[in-house]
Amino acid sequence: MPAVEIVVVQTIVRLSAQNGSFPWKLVDEPPFDALLVDGTLIEDHLAEVEQMAPAVLTVTRLHSEGMANTLERPIRAEKLQQWLSNTGRELVEARRWAGAVKLESALSQELLDSARFMLRRWPPVALMGRNEDNDRMANLLWQRQMSVSEMAERSGQSVSRCVGFLQVLRNAGVLDVQMGETPPDAPKLPAAPQPQTESPNPGPGLIGGLVRRFGLGSP
Repeated sequence: MPAVEIVVVQTIVRLSAQNGSFPWKLVDEPPFDALLVDGTLIEDHLAEVEQMAPAVLTVTRLHSEGMANTLERPIRAEKLQQWLSNTGRELVEARRWAGAVKLESALSQELLDSARFMLRRWPPVALMGRNEDNDRMANLLWQRQMSVSEMAERSGQSVSRCVGFLQVLRNAGVLDVQMGETPPDAPKLPAAPQPQTESPNPGPGLIGGLVRRFGLGSP
């Protein structure tokens, strides 16, 4: 950008920063939250520039038809301040959303790691199918309570495969869920009984059900 416009932008930002609610400051090195660039100089490099910051404001010639993320010349303080204010709110909201997603994922993993599962009764024949892996996992869950990771290790199945099977069992209403560790000397049940025919009882998602049950989610 021309030196005179750089001075104008610097002055606007510094004067605005005297207001305690104005969150922006000028920085010389990345990471950048926003960039102000000259549209006439970066036309062939716009994609590259947009990768340098979450928000890019392009200074354009007069009558740019009010395109999004553009600032017409001459640079006016109120226009720049408005864009920075709006962009700041959007960035805060985006980070809050990203944080919520990470927190939900962490809670889900924590719940799975701390939860222990066990069959309350043998699953219906229609649910089990003729699948040796299902039989093996069901027998493990019939004998004792176990976590997902323990179930995966003992059955030789992936964690995702075990979670999927647990979800099916939960939807059928044949799975007990308990939070916390089971004492090492907890009694084991006898071998699995003969399969019985029962009608599935659909329920909520595995993680969603755990979250709601233990007060970690919204209604």
